[in-house]
Amino acid sequence: MPRPRRYRRILKNPQIRCFKPENDDDETQIPIELNIDEFEAIRLRDYLDIQQKKSAELMGISQPTFHRILVSARKKISLALIEGKRILIVGEDFSMSKNRYICNNCGFEWIKQEKEYDKCPDCQSDDIIIETGDSINEDLLSRKSYGGPGLGVGPPRICKCPECGFEYPKTRAVPCRNTKCPRCETPLCGSD
Repeated sequence: MPRPRRYRRILKNPQIRCFKPENDDDETQIPIELNIDEFEAIRLRDYLDIQQKKSAELMGISQPTFHRILVSARKKISLALIEGKRILIVGEDFSMSKNRYICNNCGFEWIKQEKEYDKCPDCQSDDIIIETGDSINEDLLSRKSYGGPGLGVGPPRICKCPECGFEYPKTRAVPCRNTKCPRCETPLCGSD
């Protein structure tokens, strides 16, 4: 008897569940069914560009399982594109966590898991906060990390000294506060 299937963590339901080609007049054609966990794997790895190990952690599955899901999703999508078939996103067997971590440095957000985080998995910053499901508002749901269009807000482009005003270009994945001002030795702050 096979082991029962584990529920995968999905951040939110996809807003659109059906994609069809421009010339799809034949309603009898069998659509390609993309499972919700395959959709989430594509979203995490290809859309948000999160490494497989971290993506697997976010979904609450092992890395080999994540890889199999990702390969299956890519194969189905390529088949639909080449053969001009409809894609239906199906499935309801997932769990959604209401607690989320948010990095104050880079804005990266992820759901709470069994593992407690001290640092952001994206930029390794320790400036993170925990949002409970009750405090998440619609503004957060429109962010790119939630599958939305994004707020147009990103990490700062310039690190600036709050004391003397010295400016330094921001280095990716390095928090501004980890860099000290060469003039007065004060930790820099993010600024645009």
